[in-house]
Formats: sequence, structure tokens, C-alpha cells
Amino acid sequence: MEVSNADLDNATYESAEKQYLDNNTDKAIKQFTGYLAQFPNGLHVIQAHFYTAQLYYKQGSSENAATHYKYVAEASRSEFTEEALSRVSQYYLEAKNWNTAIPLLKRLESEASLPQNVVFAQSNLMKAQYQLENYTDAVAYAEKVLSNVKIDNKIKSDAHIIIARSAIKMGDEVKAKAAFAKVQGVATGEAAAEALYYDAYFKNKEGQFEASNTAIQKLAKDFSGYKYYSAKGLVLMAKNFYALKDAFQATYILESVIQNFPEFNDVVSEAKTELSKIKTEEAKTNSSIKPEGN
Repeated sequence: MEVSNADLDNATYESAEKQYLDNNTDKAIKQFTGYLAQFPNGLHVIQAHFYTAQLYYKQGSSENAATHYKYVAEASRSEFTEEALSRVSQYYLEAKNWNTAIPLLKRLESEASLPQNVVFAQSNLMKAQYQLENYTDAVAYAEKVLSNVKIDNKIKSDAHIIIARSAIKMGDEVKAKAAFAKVQGVATGEAAAEALYYDAYFKNKEGQFEASNTAIQKLAKDFSGYKYYSAKGLVLMAKNFYALKDAFQATYILESVIQNFPEFNDVVSEAKTELSKIKTEEAKTNSSIKPEGN
């Protein structure tokens, strides 16, 4: 009997699919790979790529999985397109390849039928745009995320954080203050520590030095595990003490930060700058204090 190409195509695919359905991962990968090599434009090429991707993903081989998900995402639309877009964009996000992830996420946002995939796309678009310093776009996506009443507090907190950080970068401290206040209402962990630091920061800017110090004490007490914000809070506390005419306490705190937080270069640099300013100012009125470097 003569076997047609279509019959051979179907038989080869079905043999691989049976291994997949029987959870024989290695055999299924081998047979799907064989099918794709033999029938690169076969009748079941999209399914074969998708199931191969799923198998590699299950094995933790994300790079191999991404190659096959990418094929499915770029092929004509099918029942597998949405999941392929989600998985391949996740791969590029984890690799911090923001420019490649963004077009895939935009497609997912517009094409997804599952609400959770729309939220996934929008929340990661805001993060990717922020990483690329496209702050206006980051805020726009964050506001899209917040317009969804069904999102959980973690995503809500991330959106407020993106708005607040973007506003700081753009010099819009009024918007930043409002956004960080909202973060405090929903955030936990590091995001909550960051929001509390900025609460103290804005109080310092407004001349509420004692209230700023109260916020920093709460930061030190409740979020001691987040050392970066603890260190930044101490520098702010030193500024508050100096504004309250306590140069001794301010100097002591800054020297402590310089000694105890060497891993945070930006914080140590700020502490050294502040310490130098204080010593220079104090030297003008007190001959016993010499400016740094003299």
C-alpha cells in the first residue's frame, strides 16, 4: 500500500502526542523534535511546537521552551497563541530584555481573552517602561492597572510604587507624595519600607523635622530587615537633627552610616557630603571644629 504524506504526517504526530499524553516527557520531546524535523510545515506544526515548549517548560529548560513558544506566538492565531505570548514574554522579562518583551506584552494586552493575562501584560508593561526610563508610559500603564477593581494588593502596591518612583524621577514631588501615601495603605515588606522613608522625606522637605524623625524611628523599628532604607532614613534623620540645631547628633549619625553601611555607595556618598557641609558650617562658628580635609 502507498502511504500518503498526510497519513505519515498524522501518524508521526499522533505517536509523539501519545507520549505527551502518557507523560513520557523525554520520549515526547524526542518524537516531537523528530516530527518537526521531518515535517517543518506539517499539518500539526503549531501543536507540536506548543507541546514541545510545554515539555521543556515543565523540565525547567526555559530557553528551549521560549524558542518553541516564540514560534507559536508568531504563527497564525490559534488556541495556543495566548499562553505562548504569556510564556515567551515572561522569559524575556526574566532575562531583563525589556525591548523584546514590550511588543509581546502589548499583543497580549490587546489579544488576551483571560482577564489575568491582561493584568499580567499591563503590570509588566509598566515595569518594563520604568526600567527603560520611559516614565510617562510607565505611569500610563500603572493607571490602567489601577483602573481594574479586581486586582490584588500586591499588584496595586506595585502600580502605586511605579507612579511614585516615576514622579520622583520626573521631579513631580506632589504626585510622588500622593502615590507613596497610597502605597502605605496597601504595601508590605520592602515597598512599605520605601513608602515610609518617603513619608519621612516629604516631612523633612516641609520643615516637619520632628515628625520626620518619628517616621524614621518607625522605619527602623518595623522594617529593620530592609537595610538600604534604614541607612537612607538615618541620613535623613541627621539632616533633621541639624535643622533642629543638634550638630553633635547629626554628625554622630552620619559617621555611623559611613562606618556601618559601606555596601550602599550612594547612601555613604550622601552621608559624606552632608557631614562635610556640617563640618564646614560649624567651623565658621566654632574654631575647635575643622572642616573635612583640613
